[in-house]
Amino acid sequence: MSKCAIDTMKAVALLAAPFLIAAGCASFPNAASTRQAAEKMVSEAYPYTGADLNRRAVQDESQRMCSGIGGARPTPEQSAEIVKLARASFTYPPTGKLMGDWKVGAQLVSDGRGQRIVGGQIEKLSHNGALCINCHAIDPNEVNSGNVGPALTGYGALRGNSEATARLTYERIYNEWAYFPCSNMPRLGASGFLTPEQITHVVAYLLDPQSPVNKK
Repeated sequence: MSKCAIDTMKAVALLAAPFLIAAGCASFPNAASTRQAAEKMVSEAYPYTGADLNRRAVQDESQRMCSGIGGARPTPEQSAEIVKLARASFTYPPTGKLMGDWKVGAQLVSDGRGQRIVGGQIEKLSHNGALCINCHAIDPNEVNSGNVGPALTGYGALRGNSEATARLTYERIYNEWAYFPCSNMPRLGASGFLTPEQITHVVAYLLDPQSPVNKK
């Protein structure tokens, strides 16, 4: 091929490039339609799993706000709204008692069962486990624990087990976003993963003086 022909082809390519780029930009969807298409793809990815599983892909208002800011801190206005929604989510046991059986709590904090996908379906269990040790060191004798969250060893020994402390602990397990908006802590009560009664057992495990958590 002659140099003249090559130069001609280059000139044509340069002239065509802006039109190709413009066409590509014109056909690319905007942010809203891209999000809609992505959410539709996720919701249809598991057609045989039922509504319970597909609901996991649907964010509530607080999650949408936290996702929208990425890894940044929420603004004071956003924080106030998230805290408001979190506090509105609180449900307490009908007995009003916020400390249950610490021995039951000891089982819950190391139990990882619940809401797992087995054979394309959500497993059916009478109750879920809390699996707190996945992120927290709690029992000083347990070496198999995570360090994503703060250590809770000696939690009750340091804070006491007053009614105010039990309520604070209950609420933070139920929905941590009432205290730390957009925290990585799962909203175990607000999500329905743990029942109010189960949370009282975890509270007891953390606060009861007889619990190994508080033994030196």
